[in-house]
Amino acid sequence: MTTPTPMAPDARDAPPPPAPAGDPERRARVTREARLFAIVGGFGILLLPPLVYLAGSLTLGPYEGGLPAFLIKLYGDVLHLSPAALALLLGPYVIFQAARLLTRPLRRRRGRAKPEPRVIP
Repeated sequence: MTTPTPMAPDARDAPPPPAPAGDPERRARVTREARLFAIVGGFGILLLPPLVYLAGSLTLGPYEGGLPAFLIKLYGDVLHLSPAALALLLGPYVIFQAARLLTRPLRRRRGRAKPEPRVIP
């Protein structure tokens, strides 16, 4: 009498192999995210502080030391990880990512075929 041999797992049950390090789709996603951070994050880091200074000086009066003193204080606070300074500079990028996350279910995936309607006989 022979003992039954265990069945080999079906190849369809195995998880897909990990993507190679040079995966072009992954590189494209990383490049796209880097561009988005450069644009939206760059706005928050470079353009938003002077606009905040301008709005503050028009409504509250001039800042002692002017724009250079304001920027030195702001970026110094960022180096000390002040939550308010980080929120000001990174806020536009965080809001943009939150909007992307919330609208993700509404977007259709690119290259994905529409499912065929099921016909019930």
